[in-house]
Amino acid sequence: MFDAAVVDLAKRQYGLFSRLQALKRGQTQRKLDLALAASRLTHEAEGVYGMPGWPESWWREVWRAFLATGPDAVVSHETAAAVHRLTNFPRGRIVLTTKHGDHHWHGLADMRQSTDLRPEHVRIRDGLPVTTPVRTLFDLAAVTGRERLATAVEDAHITGQCRLEELIALFTDLRRPGKHGMKKLGRILAERGPGYIPPESALERLLLKILRNAGLPKPRLQAQLPWRSTLPSRCDALYEDQRIILEADGRRWHTRVDQMANDRRRDREALNHGYRPYRFIYEELRHDPQMVVDTVLEARAA
Repeated sequence: MFDAAVVDLAKRQYGLFSRLQALKRGQTQRKLDLALAASRLTHEAEGVYGMPGWPESWWREVWRAFLATGPDAVVSHETAAAVHRLTNFPRGRIVLTTKHGDHHWHGLADMRQSTDLRPEHVRIRDGLPVTTPVRTLFDLAAVTGRERLATAVEDAHITGQCRLEELIALFTDLRRPGKHGMKKLGRILAERGPGYIPPESALERLLLKILRNAGLPKPRLQAQLPWRSTLPSRCDALYEDQRIILEADGRRWHTRVDQMANDRRRDREALNHGYRPYRFIYEELRHDPQMVVDTVLEARAA
């Protein structure tokens, strides 16, 4: 009969536990072998056992890989990004990091080795050691594309998971010549330097991408409406020199009558104060970017 402590541990680990964990809780290899022979346990991987009847899931796959690697492993890269729910990183790929020189090639995960992963770069999430959001973003620079990384960096800043200042500090501390992804991350951080205000929605990012690809100057983001200086009221983007306001309207968020009425009221206020508001809906931004560019060019030329 298994000790209740082992059963309780397995319940917290999606029905899984390691040989090392069982031995530390008073079990013996003979007891484990007998339980396997009697089908009271399942053999999940080298040194990993399971309680029968547990359904498969992404979390169970992560735990299986972690337990097979050993207690010094850390969930990292795309897997850590999924754990932290960083934008554009859904659950899927399983990646673990170990100390440089460790070799665990069990085929259950993509293995990385690191010489600069410090204790302060790791936190425990539901029993699993996972790289912190700031370390995760730093690591992702080596394995993911620029746009995908930039979006994750911006959204992590917006949600407070990882402020740009934290990532800049870690980048400054750990970067070294030849380290993969550092030039990419450096450019992303340089473009979002002191005082940078990231766009607050995917539509705003799309609007900025359209303007950037057309060679247009970058507008001021989340700018306070000048005539409402005593009230918290912002627009998506503003060309201050030409008094042009740009707004990106989502398909769902701007369909309510009261919100539409407020938008129209703000537009009238803008006109009365000498500002020109331009609103672009999702379909225009997604499917007719040239129209958006032409409109902004004409507005700036007027």
